[in-house]
Amino acid sequence: MRKRVRVSPHSIGVQVVAVALVLLATALVAFGFKEAGDARLAFVGLNVSGEARTPVSDILYAAGFAKGTNVWLLDTGAARRRIEALPWVATAALQRTWPNRVSVSVTERQAVVRVRLSGASAEEPAASEALIDATGRVLDISALGRPDPREEQAAALPLIRLDPAPSGLAPGSPMPGDDFQQAYDALVQLRALGLRVSEVDIRPATGITVTSDDGLRAILGTADDLAKKVTLFKSIVPKIAAPENVVYVDLRSVRTPTVLYR
Repeated sequence: MRKRVRVSPHSIGVQVVAVALVLLATALVAFGFKEAGDARLAFVGLNVSGEARTPVSDILYAAGFAKGTNVWLLDTGAARRRIEALPWVATAALQRTWPNRVSVSVTERQAVVRVRLSGASAEEPAASEALIDATGRVLDISALGRPDPREEQAAALPLIRLDPAPSGLAPGSPMPGDDFQQAYDALVQLRALGLRVSEVDIRPATGITVTSDDGLRAILGTADDLAKKVTLFKSIVPKIAAPENVVYVDLRSVRTPTVLYR
């Protein structure tokens, strides 16, 4: 006797759905292969906006899109990461535009300070300065005295001098060591306390030394008691009859501040 096998309607329905999904997937793959070769979708160019300090050619190179590739198959995520690795670029947003172009909008970083470099290596034979953003990223390195209208705004930024001066830096790299961060933190705190400074020096012997916007140098030593030191400095400055004759105001001890004259 033969054993009868009952097939439930539910099982038949599942099989029908599975077959339909396989057929749909096959159709989509076939359609994808067909569309991948559609000349109308072949990538022809990149539209760039938002750049000021980053050359468009650098953005195009970083994107790495080959002309003729299907625009909908381009890896825009990897391209975004490569563009954001450029020194001046903070963020990049990429969007495909019908039928065969890509638009990229970049937001650039802002330089907040300059750092004087040593220029003592073969790569940096002449004195130069690096532009740094608030995260400590090196944005640009330029030789001193280089005629460039874009550097006029940079020249107004506070200058940080470190001892020893850093060397071997490259745009896009972070500032090494703790001295820069100490100098930058002091600059931010001093400005928050109402003291405008144009230069910050970090030296092993004297610690933090700043030059105010009016040209007076103040030796602060450590970052301890900065509020008291700023208050003392502001009270001493009006009493100085000839600021041009002052070498520095020593505020390393808030109890015994001194003024050294030439």
